[in-house]
Amino acid sequence: MSYPQYPMYPPEPANPYQNPNAYANPYGNPYANPQAYPYMYPPVQAQTTNGLAIASLIFGIIGVQILAWIFGGIALSQISRTGQKGRGLAIAGIIIGIGWAVIALMLLANR
Repeated sequence: MSYPQYPMYPPEPANPYQNPNAYANPYGNPYANPQAYPYMYPPVQAQTTNGLAIASLIFGIIGVQILAWIFGGIALSQISRTGQKGRGLAIAGIIIGIGWAVIALMLLANR
């Protein structure tokens, strides 16, 4: 009595460069039904940096205090709501903007 022989690997395609599904799993896609495999987690989404936080830092560095404060405040609000990265950038932009304002006030006071 002989047992049926099952293939150990998927059959080799004739030309894998012409067939994009040549190396597909012939036994089914285990990721198709996530309830059947509870140990698998969905892929982690890449976190983005808040654009207004970057703008706040840039405006703080070049000395446009008002825009650094406005963009920094809006960025902090958005970051707390959405969970994006960039909280430190927004705070740095606000602080650097305050530093420029202090320097401007000191220069005006010395006149």
